[in-house]
Amino acid sequence: MTTKDSPYFGVKASQWPAVTKKLVRGHPLSSSEIVEITLGVWKDIFASGIGKKPFRIGVDIFPKPQIMGFLLHELIPLELACRHPASWRGDVRSTEKDLVYVPDDRFSVEIKTSSHKTRVFGNRSYAQK
Repeated sequence: MTTKDSPYFGVKASQWPAVTKKLVRGHPLSSSEIVEITLGVWKDIFASGIGKKPFRIGVDIFPKPQIMGFLLHELIPLELACRHPASWRGDVRSTEKDLVYVPDDRFSVEIKTSSHKTRVFGNRSYAQK
């Protein structure tokens, strides 16, 4: 996507929230499904066992935030692909976003996690004013 293809191109910054709301309303994933899947994956992570004992995350082992982010990054696309196999899949090429919407790549998204208490840092646009 080039700058001219952006839905924000030529729109005053004061109008960007309205553009964002329109984009969110038109996205094929609902916020309720995103929350449901994310919370479900969190529960699965903490219910899972690793090794013969098995060892449990949060009980026996305490992975660093980057490891937890990795697990979310991998499991959220898998869950969506199981629910909607014709519509969603994880990335298979480095040029793709983390979560690929097969019918229309414009709706593909990046999955972002953070260990910061109040912020999630993105890439590309993070440093822009």
